[in-house]
Amino acid sequence: MTDDEILTLRVTVIGGERCEHDYEVIWHGLSIGRIRRAEASSRAELWAWNCWLYGRPCKADEAGGGASLDDAKAQFREAWHRIRARLTEADIARAKGYAERGGCRRK
Repeated sequence: MTDDEILTLRVTVIGGERCEHDYEVIWHGLSIGRIRRAEASSRAELWAWNCWLYGRPCKADEAGGGASLDDAKAQFREAWHRIRARLTEADIARAKGYAERGGCRRK
């Protein structure tokens, strides 16, 4: 696995509160998405996920749901690889700039 492929999960914190079963996905120090346990009408477990990059609109195939955390992580990774393949260094620099200025950052 190369450095460019390493994704890290960090527990989501909103308003100083840690969110159980809710993870922010980090790539090179930049938040690129979220994976969280979703409310389900049935007893089946469901994990929702979505990819994003600051300053870039999200597309329909950049979000979804998995039957387990591992399934959601695998789907997320596939979507991120598609996104990453289209990104330029300028896109990444712009996203880092937004993040550094506090754009949509969770604390």
